[in-house]
This record gives sequence, C-alpha cells and structure tokens, in this order.
Amino acid sequence: MIVTIVGVGGTPASAVVTQVLSQRAELRRLEEQKQARLAEQRAAADHRRTDQLRHCYVQLNAHDRHYRDAMLAYAHALESGSADAEAVEASNARRAQRDTRAEAQLVASDAVLELEGRVNDRLRTAYSYLMKAADESDSPTRRARLDQVIGLLDSIIPQQGHVRALMRLEVGNAQQLPDWYDPEIGLTTHQVSTQP
Repeated sequence: MIVTIVGVGGTPASAVVTQVLSQRAELRRLEEQKQARLAEQRAAADHRRTDQLRHCYVQLNAHDRHYRDAMLAYAHALESGSADAEAVEASNARRAQRDTRAEAQLVASDAVLELEGRVNDRLRTAYSYLMKAADESDSPTRRARLDQVIGLLDSIIPQQGHVRALMRLEVGNAQQLPDWYDPEIGLTTHQVSTQP
C-alpha cells in the first residue's frame, strides 16, 4: 500500500519537480541571453564612441597641422613679397580648425583638450602676430615679428606630437604612452616669448 501511494503520488510529483527544474533552467538561459545582449549593446556603444572619438581626433590633428602649415607658408610668403593666396589659405585653415575644435570640445577627453588647448593658444598667438606683421610695411620690425611667428610655429611641433600620443592611447591605437611623453611639454620644454 505504501509503495502504491508513493508510486501514485511520485508520478505527479516528479512531473512537478521536472517542470520546476525545467522552468529554472529556462529562466537561467533567458537571463544569460539577456546578459549577452546587454554585453553586445555595451560593446557596440563603446565601438561607436571610439569611432566618433577617432574621427574627431583625426580631424582635430589634421586641422591643427594644416592651420600651422598655412600660417608658416603665409609668414614665408610675407618675407618674400606677395602673399595674397597664402593669406586666404591661412584664414580658411583658421576657420576649419576653429570648427573642428568646437566639435572636439563636446567629444574629446579633458586631458586631450588641455594639451591641445596649449597648441591652440600658440596657434592663436601666432595668427595674431602674423596679422600684425601683414599690416606692417617691409621693415626690420616686420622681419623680427615674422621670425617670432616662425619660431612660435616651429615650437608647436613637439606639442602636437604629445597631443597625438595621448589621442592614440585614447582610441586604442597604443597600449601606453611613449617614454618620451611629457604632459608638461608645452609649459616647460618649449617656452617661447609671447611678447608682441
């Protein structure tokens, strides 16, 4: 009788136990799928963010360099005479660099913005000096100002290298900063007079 009761009661109980275990397994499987989807979504969002950052950094680096090169060409053209085309190119490069910086201020890290801001300060100062030199007649004062502009523009090159190194690290193109990296490069290594 006991065997019959256990046998009769065990059959429905085993079905219930099997169903409960099956439901738990299904819940675990659904939870694992949910976690996998969330991980994929995070990875996709990280990838989009890195792509956006990479695009921003490529543009910022290119426009900083172009602006510097355009001003350098303008300064050399002023030394030799006519510089109308170079003046237009420097103005266009300035505008493009300013627009790119506006985007970077919304996307770039604070560390990149700080370092690139030092580059931008020198570019802005060089542009101001260049405009003053362009307004002066060909004189020793003009030549001295142009020499100052050229020196200031040359001093930007190491700063730009440091900005690029930090950008490469942030977008995953480098595992660590190079040994030569020094975030204070703009403040200590290449001091240039900013007196007009």
